[in-house]
Amino acid sequence: MGRGGDSKTPTRSVRAENVYGPFPANTLKPWKNSRNEGREGDVVDMPKENAAEEAVVEIPVDYRDAKTPDDWIPRDGGRSNCFLTPANLQITRNHGSVPKLSWDTHRLGIEGPLVDSPVSLSMDALTTNYPTTEFPVTISCCGNRRKEMNMIKQTIGFNWGIGACGTMVYKGVLLRDLLASVGVDHESVADITGTHVEFIGNEDLGNKCGGPGPFEDEPWGDKVKYATSLPLAKCLDPAEEVMVAFQANGAPLHPDRGYPIRLVIPGYIGGRMVKWLTRIRVIPHESHSCYHYWDNKYLPPQVTAEMAASEGWWYKQEYIINELALNSFICKPNHNDTVPLAANLDKTTCVSGYAHSGGGRMVTRVELSTDHGATWDLTDITRHEQPNPYGKYWCWIWWKYDLPLVKLLQDGNNLASGEDLEIWVRA
Repeated sequence: MGRGGDSKTPTRSVRAENVYGPFPANTLKPWKNSRNEGREGDVVDMPKENAAEEAVVEIPVDYRDAKTPDDWIPRDGGRSNCFLTPANLQITRNHGSVPKLSWDTHRLGIEGPLVDSPVSLSMDALTTNYPTTEFPVTISCCGNRRKEMNMIKQTIGFNWGIGACGTMVYKGVLLRDLLASVGVDHESVADITGTHVEFIGNEDLGNKCGGPGPFEDEPWGDKVKYATSLPLAKCLDPAEEVMVAFQANGAPLHPDRGYPIRLVIPGYIGGRMVKWLTRIRVIPHESHSCYHYWDNKYLPPQVTAEMAASEGWWYKQEYIINELALNSFICKPNHNDTVPLAANLDKTTCVSGYAHSGGGRMVTRVELSTDHGATWDLTDITRHEQPNPYGKYWCWIWWKYDLPLVKLLQDGNNLASGEDLEIWVRA
C-alpha cells in the first residue's frame, strides 16, 4: 500500500472538512467468533489517526475470513449512526477476493476505439497532474433491505438488512477531466447518444453466465473482469460529478473498498462503482461485460432464477438498475427493544432512521404511520448536506419522530386491536 495522493493541483468543487467538520475516526471493535467470543490479543481500540493506513491492516482477521484469500483484510460488522460513516463501517460488497495492489505499480489506462491518444497513468500522475474535487456521497447496494424481500419470496442475492449503505467524503479526479485530457468531449464524438464509457476492475471473477455469452467479438471465458458502463453524456455532464476517487474521509481507500482507486458515481447504486479500477474505455456501445448483464437487475416476480438464465432475461436492459431508488429505513427502535406502556402513556419514544434518493434528487419529506397507512405524520429531517453547484444532492438524510405512546392505543393501531405493533415510514 502507499500514499493515496497529496495533490497540489488546482481543485474543483470542495465540500469536505471545510463544510462538514473533522472526518470521523475509525471505530474498529474487537472481532468476535460465531459464539460472540473475542480472542486473546485482539485489538480493542483503533488509533485515533485514521490517516495511518498501516494501522488499518494490523487488526486481527475476522474468523469468517480465516483460511480464505481475504484473511489479510480487516472488517467490522458494526453500523454507523451519523452523517459521515467511519471508514471501517462503510459498506463492503465484493464479488470475489480483494486484490493486493500497490500504489507504486498500479496503473490506470484510458483507451478504447474512440480515444485517439490513449494513456496509462501511474497513481502519482493521476493524483498530481489533474484538478481534484472532494465531496460526500452515499453509497448503497441496490439490495439494501433485501432481507424483507426474501421474507416474501426468496431472491438470489445477499440477505441484507438496512446496513448496506454509508456516506463518506470522497476525493478524486472528475471523470470528464480525465476524458478531456485524451481528447474526448462533446465536440470530438460524432454520436454521443450511443457512446458509452466502460470501467474495468482488476479482479478475476467467475463467469456468472457459464458460457461465452452473446457477443462473438468479446466472448466470456471461465474468468471475467468486473466491468460496467455509463453513457458518455452522463460522464461529461459537470452536474453529475462522476469521479475516480483515491481518498475517503481524508485517508487512502481501504483495500476492501477499492484501494488504490475506485469509481464513484453519485446518485447511482454501488454495483456500478467499479473498485480497483484498472481501465477506462470509450466505446460505441454499452459494455459487453458479463457482470454488466448478469447482475444488478430487478426482474418481474414471476421470473425464477432458472427462467432468467434459460430465457434470456439477464439481457433485457429494460430491467437494469442504475440510479438509487427513493427509500427510507428505521434504525431505532432496534430489534427486541422494549418500552413499558402502562407507566409511560404520557411520554414519547424516539423513532429514527435515514432515507435517500437517487439521481441527485432531494428527499423532501419522511412520513410515519402507526395505523397501516391510514394516516401519516411528518418526521423531523436533519439535512447535513449542501447541494452541489448544480443543485444536486448525493447523500442520505436522517429523520426522527417523537411518537406519543398513547397514540399506539388509539383506534386503528395494532395494539388497540391486540396485534403486534407495526410502524411504517415512507419518503
